Amino acid sequence: MIILALESSTTSAKTLLFDSDTGRLAVRSRRFEVEGPDTSVRDPDAIYTQLMALGREAAAGVPVDLIVLSGTWHGLTLVDEDLRVVTRVREWPDTSAQDLSARERADADFTWWFYERTGCMVNAIYPAFKLAWLQEQGMALGGRLALDQATLNFARMTGEASTNVSLASGSGLLGAESLGWDAEVLQRLGISDVRLPELRDASYTAPLSPDAAVLLGLRSGIPVLTPGPDGGLSQVGDRATEPGDMTFSMGTSGALRFATRHPSFSPAMSTWSYRSPLGALSGAATSGCGNCVDWARERLFGLTTDYSEIEPLLSSEKKDLPVFLPFLFGERSPGWQDQRRGGFLDLKPTHSRADMYQGVLEGIVFSLYHCFKELTALNGMPRRIVLSGGVLSSPFWTQLVADVFGAEMEVSALQHSSVVGAVRMGLLASGLPAEHVAFDDATPGRIAPRAERKAHYDGEFARYLDHYSQTRPGSRAVR
Repeated sequence: MIILALESSTTSAKTLLFDSDTGRLAVRSRRFEVEGPDTSVRDPDAIYTQLMALGREAAAGVPVDLIVLSGTWHGLTLVDEDLRVVTRVREWPDTSAQDLSARERADADFTWWFYERTGCMVNAIYPAFKLAWLQEQGMALGGRLALDQATLNFARMTGEASTNVSLASGSGLLGAESLGWDAEVLQRLGISDVRLPELRDASYTAPLSPDAAVLLGLRSGIPVLTPGPDGGLSQVGDRATEPGDMTFSMGTSGALRFATRHPSFSPAMSTWSYRSPLGALSGAATSGCGNCVDWARERLFGLTTDYSEIEPLLSSEKKDLPVFLPFLFGERSPGWQDQRRGGFLDLKPTHSRADMYQGVLEGIVFSLYHCFKELTALNGMPRRIVLSGGVLSSPFWTQLVADVFGAEMEVSALQHSSVVGAVRMGLLASGLPAEHVAFDDATPGRIAPRAERKAHYDGEFARYLDHYSQTRPGSRAVR
């Protein structure tokens, strides 16, 4: 069986072509070309066209048997009945609804009610509040269909506006227990007029339409699997779906995802409860990770400087570094303050640009460790942690993560775990085993913490937490 995986991620189009008979696989990736500086709000048709173009290159001359899709959680675009785009797609970094969300969070009873019903926090990243904000701006929702980019891709390819529970669980519109669209949430937010896609099983397929077949250079009628979220599919890709398995991805954003038997809710509302295609997930995510590192490199060293040139300037022996709060793009877990802003504290004239850059790396890790402590307080310690993402390209940053967390971690043997997860779901949907030697033969690497560094980083984390608490929105310490 030959499977073509197509992924529209936060920044790039990605394909994986896999032959289950021979084990051959080929990955292609290309950054999306977007208009304007704000990449969080994009033209969904342009994203679809670029993804199809890359898919055509990947599948040229190959008799594809199945197409599988991956995308991001939390995106939103409105389309008409004929799937004509009405609004640009607002991806998770878009926080246009932050003022509306802040007003809603002021109602503590509603905030807890919403969290317990949906597993999502009252925050601007969620489509539920993006819809309410669009309506507040004068957008008519009546009769229009609310989709994310991956679901729109599926609809464009098959003519069916369908999604699955895993992708829908990050919308703020799905019941965490009922696993159906929650009419009471829609009514409470005043957005009941909007239409939502059909919820299908994660193994549901629809045939590739003639128009999409032309774009891909393939025959029409090839089954297309309902799309999954890249975060949930990474869990599947890394075979981390058993209760107690945790994946820890550090890419554009950062996320810790803990596989659980049942939906899990934090008394402090510091974590979220979504679904992978194969079960419940208790998780925490930060908006500031690789994007903050990119910002620091550009501002401190310039775009022409490669990350490998900065690496030798970093040292775990450095002390008294500036504290960096990585909220340039607002805060998700654990505080969910989308209006929070980031920056340096304890900055001195003696600090070099390398010190500031290292402070950025530490601040990101401390933010994620803060999330980790919330998750483990709720679910206990994970039995294994699988680390993946851009962090692995920096040996210093990778070791820093293990030292701060004080835990041994597996280094994912998969370079592209989300598209591998999509392929695994395609194998399962076809009645084949999800395991394959092409993905599972390599022995995962491991990174061990250095015990002698733990006390130092515990002290630095305490300093981070002190500044975190003093700079929260509404704090009198903020001037």
